[in-house]
Amino acid sequence: MRRFFLNNFCLVLSLVTSIGASSAFADAEVDIKYRKSVYGIIGGHMSSMGTILKEGVHRDEFAYHARGIAAASKLVPGLFPAGSGDGKTDALPDIWSQPDEFKGYVDDFLVAAEEMGKVADSNDMRAIGGAMKALGGSCKGCHDNYKAD
Repeated sequence: MRRFFLNNFCLVLSLVTSIGASSAFADAEVDIKYRKSVYGIIGGHMSSMGTILKEGVHRDEFAYHARGIAAASKLVPGLFPAGSGDGKTDALPDIWSQPDEFKGYVDDFLVAAEEMGKVADSNDMRAIGGAMKALGGSCKGCHDNYKAD
């Protein structure tokens, strides 16, 4: 009887543990999917702004994209919850093991995105160019250090 109880207890314990683990993995996959979607929005706006500046098309829509990045940037600090590095992601583990350093890069991005949103309507190409350079640099800094390519 004791052996039966121990065997069943071990079976139940392993099932509960595996359910919890698969649940945590499922949550990570959802977090990763959402994170990729938000970065897709940011990347789309950035690509559109680059095209507008390089090709001179849809200039009246530049500020829309700049404000879109500024708005979406506010979501970035919450895109990397604990455990959301487990799964199919290009996010490097250093994001979670070096949170203060990572936060510095995120803060740089937030400042650059906010500035881009502010100068976009100015028609001051010097200010817009400087803001684009700062924004692109903030993206590159994070990608170089925290994204597998």
